Amino acid sequence: MSLFPVRNEENRYYLRDFFILFGVVAVAVLAAEILHFPRAEDASIVDRILVYVYYTIPLFTLAIAISYFYRNKRNLETGRLKSSIRYRLSLAFLFVAMLPSIPIFFLSSNVTGRLFEGFYGLDIGQALDAGDYFVGKELRQEKQDLKIKARLFQNLIKKENTNVNSLVRRAYELNLISDPEYYVGWYEKGTPVLETRSLKVPPDGSGFLAVEGETIEENLSVHPSQSYYFLKIPSPDRAKYLLLGKRIFVGEEEKAYSLLNTRKNYHKADLAKERLPYELRVTISLMIIIVFLLSIIFSLIFARKISRPIIDLANATQKVSLGDTDINLPLTEGGEIGALVESFNQMVKDLKSKNRELMHIQRVAAWKEVAQRMAHEIKNPLTPIQLSAERIRRKLDASVPIPFQEIVAKGTETIVGQVKILEHLVNEFSEFARMPAPRLINQHLEPIVLESVKLYEHTPGIQIELQLSKNLPEIFLDKKLFLGIMNNLFKNAVEAIERKKAKGELSGIGKIRVSTKLERRIMRKSVVLMIEDNGTGIPNEYRSKVFEPYYSTKEEHTSGIGLAIVQKTVIDHSGHISVDSSELGGCKFRIELPVA
Repeated sequence: MSLFPVRNEENRYYLRDFFILFGVVAVAVLAAEILHFPRAEDASIVDRILVYVYYTIPLFTLAIAISYFYRNKRNLETGRLKSSIRYRLSLAFLFVAMLPSIPIFFLSSNVTGRLFEGFYGLDIGQALDAGDYFVGKELRQEKQDLKIKARLFQNLIKKENTNVNSLVRRAYELNLISDPEYYVGWYEKGTPVLETRSLKVPPDGSGFLAVEGETIEENLSVHPSQSYYFLKIPSPDRAKYLLLGKRIFVGEEEKAYSLLNTRKNYHKADLAKERLPYELRVTISLMIIIVFLLSIIFSLIFARKISRPIIDLANATQKVSLGDTDINLPLTEGGEIGALVESFNQMVKDLKSKNRELMHIQRVAAWKEVAQRMAHEIKNPLTPIQLSAERIRRKLDASVPIPFQEIVAKGTETIVGQVKILEHLVNEFSEFARMPAPRLINQHLEPIVLESVKLYEHTPGIQIELQLSKNLPEIFLDKKLFLGIMNNLFKNAVEAIERKKAKGELSGIGKIRVSTKLERRIMRKSVVLMIEDNGTGIPNEYRSKVFEPYYSTKEEHTSGIGLAIVQKTVIDHSGHISVDSSELGGCKFRIELPVA
């Protein structure tokens, strides 16, 4: 199912809508540049995109609303059916797309965050800076003391050939070995070769920073279990260095870790707070624009797809009201719209069928009157003619020459035979003229079919195949009249099979198939009866005439009113009958009867 119907008119409507959209976008950009950005260099691309969207949404909604009212006005002036529901649906789609976007716009522009902080007077950064200040003030004396000791070690490392014994001696002199709060470690290639005590958490090598004005580097290693202030003293050999440390926040490591770690993370967020919202706003803005444009495009497409079948249906209804029943709308949609279109097509088909049936009933009524008069006019002289011919044959004297006797005998025999044929036709004419009104009773079809089948199931050379659906609903039937339908169709099927055998076109057994089924359509159900055979069949050019009175495809003398009576009876049952070719090789009669 294509989103874009292949119609020149439809394509023109789509192009018009897209031109409206692009025109609105151009006007929105121009208005934003003139009214909102008098100094273009002062605005970022994100702010421009957001403002363009702010201008586009209301302008496009206004354009759709204006187009909707203009179209309604044109409809009233011209009387032509155009779609106003399309604009209603488009507006509905736009409002659905706009409403969720409004809070996203506010969030993406940091308005909510600023309002929240301003309302409660919060300044988290200032509070963390104050905590960091007091921590630094508390450690100032300890840092200064450790730096003095570090300079003494630095002088030792520079002046003498550094060895483990000299370092241990200097640490002992400074009382760093016995004091459990100090740490001294000599490292070679990042691995400790001498330590006064082990560290639970070694310092991060990348976290050392140079002390201002000195070659010494410092590191504040704060952990919930153990915290140290370290000084790193380099040696002439770059692969070796001395690590001097002192424990801090003894007994309060967890509190210090919480404060300093929060300050550290906040600093990271603070460094990215200008860059992160910018990237986030760009992403959200682009997503909003894409979603908004897609919502506009799909609203127009889906609104068109919903409204177009309705407009086609309304136009088709006008044509039907003018008498045009040769209409069949294409079924391009599913769901309720598709059901509506299919129901309309079925209604037009039924109306066309009813018109044909009405014309047929009118012709049958005319033929009834003709048949009644013909039967009356023909029946009166038939009896005298037959009696006169028989009297002539009886009075024929034996003295009359034999050739003359033969001529008289054959002539009177022909007259009597033709009179009998005329009597049979007159009886059929009378029966056709006196067709009774049906007495419909709600009953099942299957017993009537089986009763009719019994009359023909023992016909020599004929095999009857039954395909009857079970649990069919009851329908209104006149049993006597419907048995007449079945008998007539069975008789025609048998005669068609015998004619085919007589021509030598059928060497096997003759087949008659009787099937029933329940057919469901929109808002109605019907029982379908089909009778098929493998006889001579009916050519396509004759199928439209077989139900006309006094028309027959048989070669022998027949009245041709059998199928006319069948169709009249089916119509009296509010049904429909049709004839088509059968897969068996002959013809198939299909009778459709509404469910009660």
